[in-house]
Amino acid sequence: MLNNTWSFSYGDSISKDQETKYIHGILDDYFDTTQYYFPNEIWEVRPAWEVTLKVATMIPVIVLGLVGNISLMYVIIRTPTLRTTTNILIANMALADFGTTLFCPWMFLCFDLFQNYIFGSIGCHLDGLLSHALTLVAVFSLSAVSYDRVSLIVLSTSRKLSKRATYILLCTTWVAGLVVAAPLAFFRQYRTRQWIDYLESYCTENSLYLASYWGIFVCVSVWAPLTIMAVCHTAILIKLDRYERLVRKSKHPIQVKYKRKVARILALLVLVFIICRVPFTMLILQRNQLLQHPAQQQQADSIYILWYTSRYLVLLNAALNPILYGCSNRSLRQALASCAGISWILRNGKVNFTRKSSIIRSVPNQRDILKPHSPSFHPDNQHGALPNISSIISPIAYTTVF
Repeated sequence: MLNNTWSFSYGDSISKDQETKYIHGILDDYFDTTQYYFPNEIWEVRPAWEVTLKVATMIPVIVLGLVGNISLMYVIIRTPTLRTTTNILIANMALADFGTTLFCPWMFLCFDLFQNYIFGSIGCHLDGLLSHALTLVAVFSLSAVSYDRVSLIVLSTSRKLSKRATYILLCTTWVAGLVVAAPLAFFRQYRTRQWIDYLESYCTENSLYLASYWGIFVCVSVWAPLTIMAVCHTAILIKLDRYERLVRKSKHPIQVKYKRKVARILALLVLVFIICRVPFTMLILQRNQLLQHPAQQQQADSIYILWYTSRYLVLLNAALNPILYGCSNRSLRQALASCAGISWILRNGKVNFTRKSSIIRSVPNQRDILKPHSPSFHPDNQHGALPNISSIISPIAYTTVF
């Protein structure tokens, strides 16, 4: 995304018409660079200390992402009781995040650490398609998880995703991700330029066609899923709040503790998404502003920190997702705590699973009142029923969904 072509300026030697063509990455077709020295410092590879630092900060992301996503997929596939619609969608997100942490960090580091683009023509066409398609599949799956949870808790049974609809949705996320990312394969080009003292190679894109595309991509990959998450999570909290008020007014007052826990989990999911994804939006906006003006010396360097940080955070998000979504589901957390690869992260989880429930009884013999299949069950003829939380979900079910 950070084009090497941004870095060069030829001063008064370029006409206004050539400046326009330069912005679109095709100046070398009209300008003989063999007559000029390379306008920037030639460094080939970044200093050893910088290479070491960046590789060292990337390795934990890669290890955590690979181990976490593999463990999450493994426990869902291995355990039949965990193959719910929500968990199937989470496994699909883990598959996309696994691909992201397996391939994208190395492409990102090579793009950053080497002055020339080293992947050639095939890499130029495929790296953007691969990395951004995987990102889209992950956020599409995340949006589907949010909808499935709100349909389970808030909506009626008829709106809940069936297993067949879930598998169709999985295929749709991959097709949609590839389709939306496809322009990055068609409108990018690998180029070389011979200067007097340097042979430059770089991957550039046709900003004439892709300038509007990046705005659409940001809406699809950041703002749309963020809106879906916010709306769905707000609906869940409103439902829990209404249920809590009904419980307090019932003839069997109990203290409901899970609402605050669910609120913290949902807030954490949204917060991590914002921190890891919104800087990418800032990068696109800054980049579009730079493209509105003729190319200037060190133009790319002016947004280098934002470019590196935003890309690193996207990779970090792919590594954190299996932990966040695995721990937000009680059954998944329990299964992950038994996996050797990731149990050290969840070493305290086994203790928490021994608790009977997150609902504390304040009156005797109320255990039967909270049976999952009968939230309106009358324990005897002297007391009224607990209010229904929904037509399909009992109070206990809330502690297992998240």
